[in-house]
Amino acid sequence: MTSLLGSILAPLCQTYVLCLIGGIVAVIAYYHFSWRNAFSYWKDRHISGPKPIPIFGNILTTVLKARPFVEMEWYQKYGKIYGIYLLAKPRLTVADPVLIKQILVQNFNAFRNRQSQPGSNRLTVRTIINRARDDDWKRVRAIASPTFTSRKMRIMYALIDRCCDDFIDSLDKDVSNGVNEVELKRLMGAYTMDVIASCAFATKTNTYADPNNPFTTSAFNLLKVPVWKGVLETILPSFIVNTYMYRHIVSAGGFEIDFFVNFAKSLIQKRKENHEKRNDFLQLLMDAERPEGDIREASDANEAHHVNEGRDEMTANAESIAGVLEKKLTEDEILGICLLFFIAGYETTSSTLSFCDRLYEETKEAFNEKGEMDYEVLSRLPFLDALLSETLRNYPLILRLQREAMEDVMLGNTGVKIEKGVSVEIPVYAIHHDPDHYPDPYTFNPDRFMPENRDHIKPYTYLPFGSGPRNCIGMRFALLEAKLAIAKIVQKFRFSRVTDTDVPVIYMTALLYVLKFKRLVVGVHKR
Repeated sequence: MTSLLGSILAPLCQTYVLCLIGGIVAVIAYYHFSWRNAFSYWKDRHISGPKPIPIFGNILTTVLKARPFVEMEWYQKYGKIYGIYLLAKPRLTVADPVLIKQILVQNFNAFRNRQSQPGSNRLTVRTIINRARDDDWKRVRAIASPTFTSRKMRIMYALIDRCCDDFIDSLDKDVSNGVNEVELKRLMGAYTMDVIASCAFATKTNTYADPNNPFTTSAFNLLKVPVWKGVLETILPSFIVNTYMYRHIVSAGGFEIDFFVNFAKSLIQKRKENHEKRNDFLQLLMDAERPEGDIREASDANEAHHVNEGRDEMTANAESIAGVLEKKLTEDEILGICLLFFIAGYETTSSTLSFCDRLYEETKEAFNEKGEMDYEVLSRLPFLDALLSETLRNYPLILRLQREAMEDVMLGNTGVKIEKGVSVEIPVYAIHHDPDHYPDPYTFNPDRFMPENRDHIKPYTYLPFGSGPRNCIGMRFALLEAKLAIAKIVQKFRFSRVTDTDVPVIYMTALLYVLKFKRLVVGVHKR
C-alpha cells in the first residue's frame, strides 16, 4: 500500500517541483529583459533621482523607511522634478505648482488615466471609478457626480447625524464607566465604519458593542493586508497575478471584497424585487441619471474646501465628461463605487478626525436649543474648516497623485518630454511641507486657512483631494462626516496628552501612497 501511494505521489511531487522551478525561471527571465536597460532611462534624459535597485527599482526604500521621511528626503535632495522607478517602470515626480496645473487641468485629456494595476478581476477596472480609464471613467464620473452635490449630501445628513449621536453616546458611556484614555484611530474608525455601513450599505454595524460583527471584521481584514502581499502583487507580472489560483491563494483582500460585493448585490436585488426606496448612498446610485448641462449648485461653492476652481478648471471639468450618452449606471458600476466608497472613506476620514483638536467656542453657538446643527450652518463654520484644512495639510492621507501620459507631452518650458506610457507623480506630502508654500510647515497652525488668509495659499499647493476633473468625487461627504463628528465631540469632551501619546506621531512603513501611523493615544474627559 505504501509503495503504491509512493508511486502515485512521486510523479506529482516531481511535477510540482518542475512547475515551481519553471515559474521561478519565467519570473527571472521576465525581469531580466524588462529591467536590464530600463534603469538608464532618467540618466539618458539628464534627470536626477534616487538610485534604483535591480528588479525593485526604488520600491524597497519605501518599504524599509516610513514614506513621509522618504518623500522629504527625495524632495529636498532632487528638487521639484526628478525620476524614480517602480520596479523597472520610470515615473517622473513633478512638484512645481504651474506644472501640476498643466498635468491635472490644462492637459487633462493627455493625463486622464491612472496607470493600470494587476489583480483586478473580481471587479473589473472598468467598474471602479478610481481605476477606470478613458470612456469608462468618463461615463461613470458623468453619471455619478450628481450623487455628490450639496443637495444630495443633505439627503444623507440625517443618517450621518444619527451615527454621530450613537458614537457620542458610546464614548460618554465609556468615560462614565472610568475610561480616561482612548486610541483615537480605533475610536474614530468605529464611527466612520458605522457611517459608511449606514450610508453606503444600509446596515447598522453596532461597532461599539459588537466588534466581531462580520461587516466590521471583513472591513478590518480588507484594510490590514500584510505588506508582503502588497509587495508580491506589485513585483509579480500581470499574467501571474491575474490567474485564478493566485487570486484564490494569495491575493490581498480577495475574500473581503467578495463579502462587500455580495452584500451590496443582495441589497440591490431586494430593493428591486420589493420596490423599496431608502434615503442612502446606494439608492442615490441606483437612481442616478446623467443630467443635461452643468450639475453644480450655488451652494456647492461654499463647500469647495480650497479647491482650485477658476475658468480653466471649470472648462476642463465640463470637457472631461462631455459627450456621455448613457443615463444610468450598471449594477457592476454601482458595486464598484460602493466598494471604493468604503475603502477610500474608512481609513482616510478616521485618521483625519484623530488629529483634530478643539473647536468648542465656535461650535457651541451653532447648535440650537435641541442640540442640533443645521447642514448649512455646519458647512459655513470658518474655524472648523480651517482646522480640518490644516490637519489635511499636515497629514494628507494620499501622499502622491499619479497619472499616466496617454501621448507625448512637453512639460511647460522645462525642455522635459513626458513620453506616452510614462507615469507622472505629484508628491502631495512634500508640497504640503515646503516652507516656500507654508512657512514653518511642521507647526500646526489653522490660521493659515482662515478666510482672511486664504489668498496667501498658492494654487496647486494644497492637494489632499487632488484637483482637476479627476479629483476626489467623495470630498463633500468626507468633510461632512468629519465636521459633524468634531463639532459634537468638542461640546462634550476634552482631550489631553498622556504618557502614551506619541509626539511626534510615529509613522509606519507602507507599500502604497497612503499615510499610516502607529497609534494615537490621548486622555479623554467630560466637559
